[in-house]
Amino acid sequence: MNSEKKAATSGNIILILIAIVIGVMIGLMLNSHRSDAAVDDHQSLQQKMSEVMRLVERHYVDSVDADSLSERLVSVMLNELDPHSAYLTAREKERSDEMMRGNFEGVGLTLRREGDTTFIVEVLPGGPSEGLGILPGDIIWSVGDVQVSGVEMAADSVVKLLRGPRRTIVDVGVRHSRGNTELVHHKIKRNIINHHTLPYSDMLDDTTGYIILSSFSSTSHIEFHDALQDLVNRGMRSLIFDLRGNTGGSLEAAVVIANEMLPDGSLIVYTQGAHQRRQNIYARRGGLFTEGKVMVVVDEGSASASEVVSGALQDNDRAIIVGRRTFGKGLVQQEYELSDGASLMLTVARYYTPSGRSIQRPYSAGTDEYYQDYLTQLMEESYADNPTLHVTDSTPYYTTGGRVVYGGGGIFPDRLIAYLHDPSFVYYNRLSEKHIPIRAAFNEVKKHAAEWLERYPDLDSFCRNYEPGENVIQHMVAMGEAEGVPLDSKGLNAQRRMIRTLLKAYIAESLYGSHAFYRVYITQDEDIRQARAILKENENK
Repeated sequence: MNSEKKAATSGNIILILIAIVIGVMIGLMLNSHRSDAAVDDHQSLQQKMSEVMRLVERHYVDSVDADSLSERLVSVMLNELDPHSAYLTAREKERSDEMMRGNFEGVGLTLRREGDTTFIVEVLPGGPSEGLGILPGDIIWSVGDVQVSGVEMAADSVVKLLRGPRRTIVDVGVRHSRGNTELVHHKIKRNIINHHTLPYSDMLDDTTGYIILSSFSSTSHIEFHDALQDLVNRGMRSLIFDLRGNTGGSLEAAVVIANEMLPDGSLIVYTQGAHQRRQNIYARRGGLFTEGKVMVVVDEGSASASEVVSGALQDNDRAIIVGRRTFGKGLVQQEYELSDGASLMLTVARYYTPSGRSIQRPYSAGTDEYYQDYLTQLMEESYADNPTLHVTDSTPYYTTGGRVVYGGGGIFPDRLIAYLHDPSFVYYNRLSEKHIPIRAAFNEVKKHAAEWLERYPDLDSFCRNYEPGENVIQHMVAMGEAEGVPLDSKGLNAQRRMIRTLLKAYIAESLYGSHAFYRVYITQDEDIRQARAILKENENK
C-alpha cells in the first residue's frame, strides 16, 4: 500500500473510531440525569468507551497519542451538540481567562512578527516598558538567554517568554530603529497589564457622545461607566454606542452596561434551558443615562453579549438600532473546570430578549451548515435594502411601545446601513485584504518614530499637523504590486482621502495607543456618518 492510500485509510479508521466513541459519549451525557434504573446502562457505555480506546492504543496501525485523541474526541462530540459548546485546553483556558479578566501579567509591549524578526508595534501607555527609551519599530533581539530575532520562532513563543509573574524581572535585548543599532539590554519589571475593552470615547459635537466597545470582560462596566460619566459631564444628550465587530464575552458585563441606560424595573434579558428554570434579569435604579437618546450601531460581527444589550434597548424602546443584522448567537455557556486544567464550555441555556425573542440562528443542520448560512447571509444582505431580509422566525414580537420585532437569527436593525457598492472601493479592499496599508504604515513607523514623537509630543499635535505624504502612498502601492495587487489609478484617486486617513490612523496607533486609531479614523467612518444623520433626523421629530 502506498503512503497516500495508507494515510487515507488511517484517516478513515480514525473517523470511524471517533464516531463510535462520540456516540458513546453523547449517550453518556444524555443518560447522566436518568433514574437509578439506568445505572447499569451507564456503566456499560463507560466500559464500551474504555474498550474502544484500549483497542485503538494496542492495535491501531500507527502510534496514537491517547491524550491528544481524547481531546479531539471531546471537541468533536461538543461540536455535534451545538456550534458554541467547546473544549478548551489548559493553555486555551488561560488565554480565555485573561480576556474575561481584562488583564494579564507582562511587560506592556505589542509585537509584530515579520519573517524571523520581532518588532515592537506599540509601547502601552502606563506599562512597565514606558519611559525606558523603547519605541515602536525597535527590534526585540533576545528575551533572557533566548534569541528571538534572526531565528525561526512563533510569535506566541516570544509572548510566552515576555510574560510572567508580576514584579519579576526579565532582560530584554533591543536593537533600536534609530541611530546606533547596538544591542541594548533593558531590565523590565513585569506588572499587571490592563486589556482595555473600551478603546475610545469622545464628544462628536456639543451634544453627541460616542463610545466604542470591543468586547465584554469583567472590566468593561467600569470602563463604560467612567466614559459615560465623562460624556455626561461634558453635556452629552445623545449617545452613539458602537458595538460593530464586538463578538461578546461576559453576560454579566452586558447586563450591567445595559442597566446604565434603562429605567429601573426594565427587563433586560431572561435565560432558560432544559435543566435551568427561567431567570429574569431586571434593571436597577441608578443608571447614569436613562433619559437621553441612545443609538446602537451593530453589524454582522456583533454577537452574544452585544446582542443582549442591543435586544434589551430595542425591546424597551430605549434605543434606535442601526447598521446590519447581527450574528445570531443566543446560547449561554457555563464553564466546568476539568482535573487537568482544561475546561468544558457547555451550553446550558438560551437567552431571550425582553419581548421573548430568541436571536439564536438555527443550527439543526450541523455546525458546517450553520457557518455556511452565515456567509450566505452576508452575501445576500450585502445587496439588500431591507433590514429584515430572511427572517427565519415570522412570529411577531412586540416592544414595550408596541412595535413589531423579529427573532430567530440575530438582532434586526431599526434602520439599515447598507454595504457600499462603489466600484472604486475594489482597489482599497484588495489592499486591505492583504493587510498592506497597516504594514506600509508600520514601515514608516520603523523609520520615523523617534523623529515624529519629538515633533508631535501628543496626539493633538499629531492630528493637527501630520499627514502621510505622497511617498507613503506610493510605498503602499509598490507593496501591493509586489504582492499581486496591481495599481488601479482610478480606484486610488477615488479613495485617496480614505487611504490617507487609514495610514495616518495606523501610524497614530503605534505612536500613541489604540485610542489614537479611532480618533483619526472616525473622521472618515461612513457608518458613523450615516448613524449621526439618522440620529439628527430623529432628534428633529
